[in-house]
Amino acid sequence: MSICKCQRLDLVVIRKIFLYNYATYMEPIGLMHIKTVYIPQEFIDAVYLEFKDTGLKGFERLALFAGQKKGIEFFVNYLLYPKQQLVKGPDGLSFHVDGDELERIGDWLYQNNCCLVGQIHSHPTGAYHSEADDTLALITTFGGLSIVVPDFGNSDHNLKGSAFYRLLPETGWTKLYPNQITSLIKITD
Repeated sequence: MSICKCQRLDLVVIRKIFLYNYATYMEPIGLMHIKTVYIPQEFIDAVYLEFKDTGLKGFERLALFAGQKKGIEFFVNYLLYPKQQLVKGPDGLSFHVDGDELERIGDWLYQNNCCLVGQIHSHPTGAYHSEADDTLALITTFGGLSIVVPDFGNSDHNLKGSAFYRLLPETGWTKLYPNQITSLIKITD
């Protein structure tokens, strides 16, 4: 009988230690719990310059936001431009990131203890999530973001005319309302 009590006590102690360590050191899986994403202004400026330059050549372009989760906040520390094939065809403009590049990005994220929170790409005209944007998104984690910048970044600045989407389990890529955007996205100096 005393052995059972000791074993039970040990299990209770182990459970308490696990719960303490989990609550103290572990981050939730995914991005659904993220309430605020901090993006440096210099990254927004760099994206606009890149999108305008690529747009002058008649192509869309993609960039990725990477960083770390800290509780309900995400801090973007890196702006990544994946190697991508830019396409201009009869069905319009697109970009393609191949499997080797995706693997390279995954390895880099792992080595740098980072994860992706969002993607941002340009459109030649309006800002909306096309069917291709929905099905070919590089961000596949629930809670992840996709930002579409209109007119190759020439008609707006600081994401003012951009469309924002969040990947939700029930509805897939879901457009965010202005109040959701201002609550979620914070541009930092």
